[in-house]
Amino acid sequence: MLTCLTIFGQTSDSIKPFTTAEKANTLMTTHNTADFDQSDDFSPGMLFFALIGLALILICVGAGIVLTVLGLLAIFGLVSFGVLSTSLIVGLNKKSFAKGFKTFIVLSSTVGGLLICGTGFWLFNKIVHWWTTQTAIFTGATCGLLAGLIFGLLANYILQRLTNYFKTKLNLA
Repeated sequence: MLTCLTIFGQTSDSIKPFTTAEKANTLMTTHNTADFDQSDDFSPGMLFFALIGLALILICVGAGIVLTVLGLLAIFGLVSFGVLSTSLIVGLNKKSFAKGFKTFIVLSSTVGGLLICGTGFWLFNKIVHWWTTQTAIFTGATCGLLAGLIFGLLANYILQRLTNYFKTKLNLA
């Protein structure tokens, strides 16, 4: 046990500079630190790349969190407006996936048009002051409902045509 402690002990006086003429003690196994040139393993370039990698990882994690939260908010919004449940009930009642999907597309675009146009008219009225606030919101909501309904029906028609086109091209019919 005492030999273990002497291995790590100090063999020369640390106040005096180490000379190479000093005889080495062959009985004790110590490491010669005289050739140490004050270089360690610190590499600023590698630290820079490691920090860039860490930053990219954190950015990707943050983007994933943001996308997840936005997706959940969209689903919660559709559920709270009754779009998902209504389209599901229509699809089950008519025993047709296409009818339920059409209901989902039309209702989603109608609610989206209502929100976007209502907000758009309200912001436009804040800039130009042409109408009262209630008139601007009502006009925007009415235009949004009509535009959303028309867009939903048009989008459903285009999706049906594209689906039939790809089925014939891929010979799935």
